Amino acid sequence: MARHAVTRLSKSSGTEKRVTSGGRRVETGHSLPAHLPPAVEAAVYREVNLAIEAVGIQHGASHTEVIVDERGRCTVIEIAARLAAGHIGLLIQHALGMDVFTALLDVALGHPAALAPTAGGYAAVRFITSPHAGRLTSVTGLPTTGPGVPFVRWRTPTGAPVHAAGANAHRLGAFVVTGPDPAEVQERADRMCRQVRLHVEPPPGALDQVRSASTARIAE
Repeated sequence: MARHAVTRLSKSSGTEKRVTSGGRRVETGHSLPAHLPPAVEAAVYREVNLAIEAVGIQHGASHTEVIVDERGRCTVIEIAARLAAGHIGLLIQHALGMDVFTALLDVALGHPAALAPTAGGYAAVRFITSPHAGRLTSVTGLPTTGPGVPFVRWRTPTGAPVHAAGANAHRLGAFVVTGPDPAEVQERADRMCRQVRLHVEPPPGALDQVRSASTARIAE
């Protein structure tokens, strides 16, 4: 794949991240496509293109993360020669109708890759995390797959140790919400996240009392 094809793929799948506050930020969700003012969007793509060229990525996908400050200035904070993680490839499929996994295989085999969006929707993923460390005793309110919810994954068995959100590896599960309207998708995803209830038994000797907690506390 030529360098301009790499740029087109990243440009069509700009993603907005949600993270926890404080000095140790953990991702709680992604949404795409990101909607930015035209001048800010141009600055982001300019810096991303420069970063891709600087590290010499010429074939395949590139994953570049940036921070935009209140003045619209863009700073690259991460770049990698790979598809983005955190189910972003799945979001691209459901929001834009692009099968990026097949496209990457086509590129590796030297075949033309289909990179043009075939849909104009919106998709968001929310990650479920524990409010504190301990042992997971129950979970209720987890969404189920259906119209507008194409993906739900729970990977933490009852009785397993869990941790407060201190790293992306502490995610307990995730779900994806899709639809034509960004505001509606975000509101529905947040509502579903608030409905998930975890019961986490604190470690022996902890002062916290056993209690149910909503993942909404993590997402704030």
